[in-house]
Amino acid sequence: MAFDSPLVDGSRGISPADLLFACKVCAEEPLGGDIGMVDQLRLMSLARNPEKFERLLEAFAGYILVQDWPKFWEQTKTKSGGGDKGVPWPLSIVANLIASGIEEKRAWEMPECQAIWLNSALAIRKGADVAIMSPEEEAFMAEEEAKEAAAAASNPAKEKTPDGTIPGA
Repeated sequence: MAFDSPLVDGSRGISPADLLFACKVCAEEPLGGDIGMVDQLRLMSLARNPEKFERLLEAFAGYILVQDWPKFWEQTKTKSGGGDKGVPWPLSIVANLIASGIEEKRAWEMPECQAIWLNSALAIRKGADVAIMSPEEEAFMAEEEAKEAAAAASNPAKEKTPDGTIPGA
Protein backbone atom coordinates (compact mmCIF):
# COMPACT_ATOMS: atom_id res chain seq x y z
CA MET A 1 0.00 0.00 0.00
CA ALA A 2 2.78 2.42 0.91
CA PHE A 3 4.28 2.06 -2.56
CA ASP A 4 0.97 2.38 -4.48
CA SER A 5 1.45 -1.06 -5.96
CA PRO A 6 -1.06 -2.03 -8.67
CA LEU A 7 -1.09 -5.46 -7.01
CA VAL A 8 -2.85 -3.78 -4.09
CA ASP A 9 -4.88 -0.95 -5.60
CA GLY A 10 -5.43 -2.10 -9.20
CA SER A 11 -4.61 1.42 -10.40
CA ARG A 12 -2.85 0.19 -13.54
CA GLY A 13 -1.62 -2.92 -15.29
CA ILE A 14 0.90 -5.04 -13.42
CA SER A 15 4.41 -5.25 -14.81
CA PRO A 16 7.14 -7.79 -14.09
CA ALA A 17 8.91 -5.07 -12.06
CA ASP A 18 5.77 -4.66 -9.91
CA LEU A 19 5.71 -8.39 -9.20
CA LEU A 20 9.43 -8.51 -8.39
CA PHE A 21 9.07 -5.52 -6.06
CA ALA A 22 6.06 -7.08 -4.30
CA CYS A 23 7.98 -10.33 -3.78
CA LYS A 24 10.91 -8.40 -2.29
CA VAL A 25 8.59 -6.51 0.05
CA CYS A 26 6.92 -9.74 1.21
CA ALA A 27 10.31 -11.41 1.66
CA GLU A 28 11.56 -8.36 3.59
CA GLU A 29 14.54 -7.99 1.27
CA PRO A 30 16.35 -4.64 1.15
CA LEU A 31 14.72 -2.14 -1.21
CA GLY A 32 16.18 0.78 -3.09
CA GLY A 33 19.38 1.22 -4.99
CA ASP A 34 20.13 -0.35 -8.33
CA ILE A 35 18.55 -3.56 -9.55
CA GLY A 36 21.09 -6.37 -9.44
CA MET A 37 22.09 -8.50 -12.41
CA VAL A 38 20.03 -11.50 -11.24
CA ASP A 39 16.91 -9.37 -10.91
CA GLN A 40 17.53 -7.78 -14.32
CA LEU A 41 17.68 -11.25 -15.85
CA ARG A 42 14.46 -12.21 -14.05
CA LEU A 43 12.69 -9.11 -15.38
CA MET A 44 13.86 -9.75 -18.94
CA SER A 45 12.77 -13.38 -18.71
CA LEU A 46 9.28 -12.39 -17.47
CA ALA A 47 8.94 -9.68 -20.13
CA ARG A 48 9.70 -12.26 -22.84
CA ASN A 49 7.49 -14.99 -21.43
CA PRO A 50 3.95 -13.72 -20.65
CA GLU A 51 2.75 -17.22 -19.73
CA LYS A 52 5.42 -17.55 -17.05
CA PHE A 53 4.63 -14.03 -15.80
CA GLU A 54 0.91 -14.92 -15.50
CA ARG A 55 1.77 -18.16 -13.72
CA LEU A 56 3.93 -16.29 -11.19
CA LEU A 57 1.23 -13.65 -10.72
CA GLU A 58 -1.23 -16.43 -9.91
CA ALA A 59 1.27 -17.97 -7.49
CA PHE A 60 1.69 -14.60 -5.76
CA ALA A 61 -2.10 -14.18 -5.56
CA GLY A 62 -2.24 -17.65 -4.02
CA TYR A 63 0.34 -16.61 -1.45
CA ILE A 64 -1.57 -13.53 -0.29
CA LEU A 65 -4.94 -15.35 -0.55
CA VAL A 66 -7.03 -12.17 -0.81
CA GLN A 67 -9.91 -14.21 -2.27
CA ASP A 68 -9.97 -16.25 0.96
CA TRP A 69 -10.35 -13.31 3.35
CA PRO A 70 -13.35 -13.55 5.64
CA LYS A 71 -16.49 -11.83 4.37
CA PHE A 72 -18.08 -9.68 7.03
CA TRP A 73 -21.74 -8.88 7.46
CA GLU A 74 -22.27 -5.14 7.29
CA GLN A 75 -23.47 -3.78 10.58
CA THR A 76 -25.05 -0.47 11.38
CA LYS A 77 -23.25 1.72 13.87
CA THR A 78 -25.13 2.03 17.12
CA LYS A 79 -22.41 3.76 19.09
CA SER A 80 -21.04 7.21 18.50
CA GLY A 81 -17.35 7.83 18.01
CA GLY A 82 -14.97 4.99 17.33
CA GLY A 83 -13.49 4.74 13.88
CA ASP A 84 -9.93 3.88 13.00
CA LYS A 85 -8.34 6.98 14.58
CA GLY A 86 -6.18 7.39 11.47
CA VAL A 87 -4.16 4.21 11.96
CA PRO A 88 -3.58 2.37 8.65
CA TRP A 89 -5.48 -0.92 8.76
CA PRO A 90 -2.42 -3.16 8.17
CA LEU A 91 -0.71 -1.58 11.20
CA SER A 92 -3.88 -2.02 13.23
CA ILE A 93 -3.96 -5.74 12.33
CA VAL A 94 -0.29 -6.21 13.25
CA ALA A 95 -0.69 -4.26 16.50
CA ASN A 96 -3.65 -6.45 17.50
CA LEU A 97 -1.70 -9.62 16.72
CA ILE A 98 1.28 -8.43 18.77
CA ALA A 99 -1.00 -7.40 21.67
CA SER A 100 -2.43 -10.93 21.57
CA GLY A 101 1.00 -12.50 22.02
CA ILE A 102 2.17 -13.08 18.43
CA GLU A 103 5.86 -12.19 18.02
CA GLU A 104 6.38 -8.96 16.09
CA LYS A 105 8.46 -10.62 13.36
CA ARG A 106 5.81 -13.31 12.86
CA ALA A 107 2.97 -10.77 12.85
CA TRP A 108 4.65 -8.79 10.06
CA GLU A 109 5.69 -11.82 8.01
CA MET A 110 2.61 -14.05 8.09
CA PRO A 111 0.53 -14.22 4.89
CA GLU A 112 -2.03 -11.42 4.81
CA CYS A 113 -5.04 -13.73 4.68
CA GLN A 114 -3.84 -15.60 7.75
CA ALA A 115 -3.33 -12.30 9.61
CA ILE A 116 -6.85 -11.12 8.73
CA TRP A 117 -8.47 -14.39 9.84
CA LEU A 118 -6.43 -14.59 13.04
CA ASN A 119 -7.14 -10.95 13.88
CA SER A 120 -10.87 -11.54 13.29
CA ALA A 121 -10.91 -14.61 15.53
CA LEU A 122 -9.01 -12.78 18.27
CA ALA A 123 -11.41 -9.82 18.04
CA ILE A 124 -14.44 -12.11 18.33
CA ARG A 125 -12.82 -13.89 21.29
CA LYS A 126 -12.43 -10.51 23.00
CA GLY A 127 -16.11 -9.72 22.47
CA ALA A 128 -15.98 -7.54 19.34
CA ASP A 129 -19.26 -7.28 17.46
CA VAL A 130 -17.99 -8.96 14.30
CA ALA A 131 -20.13 -11.20 12.11
CA ILE A 132 -18.39 -13.34 9.48
CA MET A 133 -20.43 -14.87 6.67
CA SER A 134 -20.35 -18.64 6.39
CA PRO A 135 -19.60 -20.10 2.95
CA GLU A 136 -23.29 -21.07 2.73
CA GLU A 137 -24.42 -17.50 3.50
CA GLU A 138 -21.95 -16.11 0.99
CA ALA A 139 -23.20 -18.51 -1.70
CA PHE A 140 -26.82 -17.60 -0.87
CA MET A 141 -26.04 -13.87 -1.15
CA ALA A 142 -24.32 -14.38 -4.52
CA GLU A 143 -27.29 -16.43 -5.73
CA GLU A 144 -29.76 -13.73 -4.65
CA GLU A 145 -27.73 -11.00 -6.35
CA ALA A 146 -27.64 -13.06 -9.56
CA LYS A 147 -31.43 -13.55 -9.40
CA GLU A 148 -31.98 -9.81 -8.90
CA ALA A 149 -29.69 -8.99 -11.82
CA ALA A 150 -31.47 -11.51 -14.04
CA ALA A 151 -34.90 -10.16 -13.02
CA ALA A 152 -33.83 -6.59 -13.74
CA ALA A 153 -32.43 -7.60 -17.14
CA SER A 154 -35.63 -9.46 -18.09
CA ASN A 155 -37.93 -6.55 -17.21
CA PRO A 156 -37.08 -3.60 -19.49
CA ALA A 157 -40.03 -1.63 -18.08
CA LYS A 158 -38.07 -1.18 -14.87
CA GLU A 159 -35.02 0.19 -16.64
CA LYS A 160 -34.28 3.81 -15.91
CA THR A 161 -33.56 6.50 -18.45
CA PRO A 162 -30.31 8.51 -18.20
CA ASP A 163 -32.12 11.17 -16.13
CA GLY A 164 -33.07 8.51 -13.53
CA THR A 165 -36.78 8.23 -14.34
CA ILE A 166 -38.62 5.04 -15.25
CA PRO A 167 -40.17 5.13 -18.75
CA GLY A 168 -43.97 5.20 -18.69
CA ALA A 169 -44.13 6.03 -15.01
